[in-house]
Amino acid sequence: MSRPTQKKYCFLLIFLVHFLGTSQINKLDSLKNELKANTSKDTIRAGLLIELASELTYSEPNKGFSLIEEALAISKKNTWIKGEALAQRQKGNLHYVLADNLNAMDAYQKALVLSRKIPDKQLEASVLSNLGNIHADLKEYDQALQNYRAYLETSRTLGNRAEEIKALSNIAIIYNDTENFEEGVSYLNKALTLAKEEGNDLFIAAITNNLALAYKNLGEHQKALFHYQEAMAMAQKIGNKYIEASALNSIGKINLLLKNYAVAETYASNALSLSKEIGAVEWEADSWEVLSKVYEQNGKMPEALNAYKKHIQLRDSVLNEEKKSELTRKEMQFQMERQQAVANEEIKRQQLAKIIYLIGAIFFVLMAMFGYYIYKRRRDALEKKKTAEFNAKVSETELKALRSQMNPHFIFNSLNSISDFISKNDIRQADDYLVKFSKLTRAILENSEKKSITLSEDLELMELYMQIETIRLQNKLHHQITIDQDIEPNNTLVPPLILQPFIENSIWHGIAPKNGDGHIDIKIEKEGDMLKYVVDDNGVGQSKKNVRGKKSNGSFGIKITKSRIDILSHIKNKKGSVNLMDKPEGVRVEITLPLELQF
Repeated sequence: MSRPTQKKYCFLLIFLVHFLGTSQINKLDSLKNELKANTSKDTIRAGLLIELASELTYSEPNKGFSLIEEALAISKKNTWIKGEALAQRQKGNLHYVLADNLNAMDAYQKALVLSRKIPDKQLEASVLSNLGNIHADLKEYDQALQNYRAYLETSRTLGNRAEEIKALSNIAIIYNDTENFEEGVSYLNKALTLAKEEGNDLFIAAITNNLALAYKNLGEHQKALFHYQEAMAMAQKIGNKYIEASALNSIGKINLLLKNYAVAETYASNALSLSKEIGAVEWEADSWEVLSKVYEQNGKMPEALNAYKKHIQLRDSVLNEEKKSELTRKEMQFQMERQQAVANEEIKRQQLAKIIYLIGAIFFVLMAMFGYYIYKRRRDALEKKKTAEFNAKVSETELKALRSQMNPHFIFNSLNSISDFISKNDIRQADDYLVKFSKLTRAILENSEKKSITLSEDLELMELYMQIETIRLQNKLHHQITIDQDIEPNNTLVPPLILQPFIENSIWHGIAPKNGDGHIDIKIEKEGDMLKYVVDDNGVGQSKKNVRGKKSNGSFGIKITKSRIDILSHIKNKKGSVNLMDKPEGVRVEITLPLELQF
């Protein structure tokens, strides 16, 4: 069974039903007055425009387009997405009643996209139902049924009875169109039950009329007749001439089948008058066909022939319209398939864009994480550097303090030696000693602010110091300095006076108390990245030192020097050391420092 034309069965798609009665005229006037009062380009005006266009759907659909375009412009300006969606859906309705299914589908698809942005599930479902109507017109019943079922499920979930009734009725229409009348009857009965519970007379009339048609197709004529009569009575009650005309025609046809010719003639005549009034050409042709057969049965051949001619004339007119509609349908189907192909390509492009965007986002996140990692490492390194610089500054301050302690210590010892010369009335030697002492003191003061000096400069100071001590000990002291060939004295940096306390300790506590000459050997070696000093004397040794010697200034100087080496080790992050070792005759001192080069 082919799908009924929209003109003949417009009441079947009940979500689009709109009849121009007195109440509707009043509503139109009311909406027009509200629009005149509300001139602001706001969402209220947009809503009124959409509602007015909806009221004009079946009376003056062409007038509705300008209203919808204004509503769309206002909705977009105010970023009212729901308003855009409602306007697009109503635009689709206007195109649909004008049989422009291609533009109707385009508008519905836009409405569907917008409804999903909000999101509004009921609006989305109703638009799917609208699209289902077009699929049904194209005989794409599976797709139409899928849309209607989604419409039904959402309506039930949201508890919207009116929309549920519409969904059930539309599903029933698909089953009837595909000649699955039992399923059609089942869904129509469900819809009818809900319509009666809601007390919606228009829905009851339309569903009852469709139910009668289903029973007629099943061959259950009595049931069909009963439901047609109920639909006719309800249509007369609510003033719906479309449903009334359809029911009258159908009652006439069934009575003709039941051979109730007089009854069939009465209903066919009434249907003919009403069909002419509402301009339903196909129903008018059906009425003339029934009358032709009634006249023939009653022996009225001229009347029968005349009625049959009018039936054929009107039927041909309807068939021509149907042929045009079929051609339009095929053209639209072709256009839709082409649009679908374009849409599929666009979907693929969007999917590719999404994948690229996702990859880009992941790459960005990874780069951000990597950047943060690098930043954190750099920040931590800077923090460590600042900490190290601070510690170094502290250490340098400590070194400076220690050096400042070394200078008076050395000067005090030297002045004691000068005092000893003067007390012995050795003026010449005292003068010679004082000259050397002045030269040494000046060199020490010049280097007092320096963190390091070259090894050659430091050894010159030590040489001068030992010459002074040799004079004091009346040439009893002998010394020798040996430098490893791998060491460049002019390029190797060392802390000033680092050896002096140990040499002083050997002289005062080792050589001076000894009977006979004393000898000090100084060796400077390189061990990897460390510089090693060796001070070796042949003095009396530590075991023979008296208590006074242990508490001497020499011990104080060694303590300061050990502290200096510990601080240098901390700054350079290399472990230096001081080792004092007793020998059978004398003491051996080994000092290791981090090796530092000037260039």
